[in-house]
Amino acid sequence: LKLSIKRGPEMTVASGLFVGAAMAAFVAPFMVQLAPSAFVLTPRMPMDKLSMQVPVTGSMGQTPSLRATKGSGKEESSSWSSSAPACSVLLATFAGAALAVSDRRRRFSRDGGGVARRGKIATSPHEAIPWWHRLVKPKTETGVGIWAEKLNTTQIFESTDAAGPGKVTECTILVVKRGGNIVTNKKWPERHGYYAVEVGYDRYIPEDWERQYGGGRLRWLKHLRWLKHLENLDLPYLKKAKEFRVRPQDFEKWEIGQKVVVSEQFKEGDSVTILGRSQSKGFQGPCKLWDHVRGPMTHGSKHHKRYGSLGSSADQGRVLPGKKMGGWQGDKTVVDYGRKIMKIIDNIDEDNMPETIIVVKGCVTGYSARKDQGGSYVMIHHGYTRNDGRFKRDPVWMWFTRKDEGTDPFVPLKNQAWTWKTYWGRDLRWIAGETKKYWPDGFPGYDHSADPFYDDCDPRRALKAPEW
Repeated sequence: LKLSIKRGPEMTVASGLFVGAAMAAFVAPFMVQLAPSAFVLTPRMPMDKLSMQVPVTGSMGQTPSLRATKGSGKEESSSWSSSAPACSVLLATFAGAALAVSDRRRRFSRDGGGVARRGKIATSPHEAIPWWHRLVKPKTETGVGIWAEKLNTTQIFESTDAAGPGKVTECTILVVKRGGNIVTNKKWPERHGYYAVEVGYDRYIPEDWERQYGGGRLRWLKHLRWLKHLENLDLPYLKKAKEFRVRPQDFEKWEIGQKVVVSEQFKEGDSVTILGRSQSKGFQGPCKLWDHVRGPMTHGSKHHKRYGSLGSSADQGRVLPGKKMGGWQGDKTVVDYGRKIMKIIDNIDEDNMPETIIVVKGCVTGYSARKDQGGSYVMIHHGYTRNDGRFKRDPVWMWFTRKDEGTDPFVPLKNQAWTWKTYWGRDLRWIAGETKKYWPDGFPGYDHSADPFYDDCDPRRALKAPEW
């Protein structure tokens, strides 16, 4: 008899009970031989009488004893042979179930250490904060962004210092409809784990079929919850919504129902990131999708538009994942980085005109506006940059300075300072902010002269990175 146990998710309590029963079948004969020295506990024994045992054989009126009652050998043997196997089955079954549960917890524990982390006392930092949390990188908040629509492309003359109109620059025109962008929700760490502001766009009147129950489909349920959320806040119905991560000091500036003014959020010359949906071109072959080339057309090659080899025949015997073949082209999320804002025309009060016009340098993904409908929706927010002074107060661990006489060696050069941004995977700015909520002046009795997050610190001991 061969019993194979797969140590994995399949090792459940049910399989543990089966293993326990199998173990009991082998252990029962040995328990019969050890019967004269065995005893069991009373089911409801008080804690102060743990030393007293009830004999298995005999009537309940007999005096409790730590040893089996002596009687006829035949009667004693028959009684033990019927009790010991049941006891062994029970013990072995519970042992198998415990083995299965412990195996399942060991397999599903993140560190695989064999011991569950719940209730574990941490004796070192790597146990208090696991490695998968220590590898977390600080988030770069983008700030509140806006929704817009792609109108068309144009050309403008970029001004230069030299005489003349300047060089011609290809640009894209983005517009914001009347009604603009409205703050529809806010999120904070105590409830959601991070600071974020949700912005909605494009007012409309929902149809009757949108309010009906959609047969339990998840996307319909989400849409119904979205409409109900706007009704509860007394906000107009909006088609689009997107949440943007913000810094704590910017979180307090926004309120639900507030309108996002484009000219106050962006300025001409800003570098922004634009997210959109690319144009769908349908199912295309590998030549158009992956820029493959055809075979020679002359000299009897007979390999003009054939695809070629797809993989080996014997060793692998299959097409490996990721093989560049024909497929659907377009209709994917595309991010355009570093788009410069050339012109902003805000608060337009004319008929048949949008509320805001934004002209950005370069091309933007998506469809242009047509006669009967608008262009593709795009999201605009500030670029993913950390060069805005947000790490000025982070502790510096390496920096460059000049060797000239009279130069302070504790003043780093611009863009030549490296700082600690996390502590065991936690953002230092978040830790300092949470600490100042309860101790604005620092922990009582501690010396904070070397802590750069406090204004009264020593500028030489608590070296601060310059603002760049």
